[in-house]
Amino acid sequence: MQMGQTGTEEYTEGLVWGLNRIGVSVVGMGRPGSAILPDQPGLGLPPRKGRPWWAKWWWENFGVTGIPKEADLLQIPYMAHPPRTLKTPIVVTVHDLIPFRLDAYRQRFKERAYFTMVRQRLPYATALVAISEATRRDIQDFFPALAHKVTVIPNGVHPAFFQAVTEEQLQVAKEHFQLVRRPRILYVGGYDERKNVSTLVAAAREVFARRHDGELVLVGAKAHLEVHRVIEELGMRAHTVLTPRISRELLVALYHAADIFAFPSTFEGFGLGPAQALAAGVPIVAGDTPAVREVVGAEGILVRPKVVDDWIEALQQTIASPALTQSMMTRGRMRAEDFRWEKVAKAYQDLYARVVDHRGKTDRP
Repeated sequence: MQMGQTGTEEYTEGLVWGLNRIGVSVVGMGRPGSAILPDQPGLGLPPRKGRPWWAKWWWENFGVTGIPKEADLLQIPYMAHPPRTLKTPIVVTVHDLIPFRLDAYRQRFKERAYFTMVRQRLPYATALVAISEATRRDIQDFFPALAHKVTVIPNGVHPAFFQAVTEEQLQVAKEHFQLVRRPRILYVGGYDERKNVSTLVAAAREVFARRHDGELVLVGAKAHLEVHRVIEELGMRAHTVLTPRISRELLVALYHAADIFAFPSTFEGFGLGPAQALAAGVPIVAGDTPAVREVVGAEGILVRPKVVDDWIEALQQTIASPALTQSMMTRGRMRAEDFRWEKVAKAYQDLYARVVDHRGKTDRP
């Protein structure tokens, strides 16, 4: 994964990999002549850059309707269903309903227009996958007529996060990012408002002051002026490493190099970062929100997302107790087994079988 690769791309890559592992044949659409390679980063497909805005609109309205005749089912990895019912059953994955739940994410006309379109078209889907019970409840709230179509299947974690890393790999990551301070707190995610990174920076500042050292590593999808401003205002420049884009190999090494994984988000559909941390065996301190609570369970410390004092206490507690961190690491790895893509893909396979079987029964005279 590249940080900068979208969450949808990461999800699609993992699902195709998992389905391939359990013997489900997947054929891609939209790249004529390009074979899907499940074991290659990005499925072996080169990234598309510089596409005009209307290309996505055209694909969602017209291109995606050209389903190969041999396909039993179409999986759409996000909420953009075509504007009508198709002969082939369609399963749509709903990662979150953030734009419906939070006003800040539908301020622009393009956003409002797009999610109005989603509201109109989602009912055409044969079945919906919610990636958490929290997302299922949001679907119930905003699309109550579709509640009977929903199956909850969590996201998966790439197998690289379950694998041990060598001392050489750790050293490469430390040298690459010039990591020299401890304790080391890692954050992986975006920097938009709901991610609440400023709270983490403020808490880390106090923790590092008390311990006379420390390092905050922020791995984000893209640079963000507000985060830079907070870092400067709190005098955290010397204690903060920011990187907008890294390889999956480096990312995995950063997880293993961290003492704590921190995730202060105030709203999520799932919580991929915490799931990756569980797989890598990193102690977790995270904001106590419904979706993240589902992922982390009792295997991490959950705090009120915006209360800095809660963060300071939880970070201090984790750093000061080797027995606690060892317990969190051991139990976290066990919990992460639920997020292996092979297991997640089997749940999709079962759903696909039900959908195809139901469609076959309704098509019979």
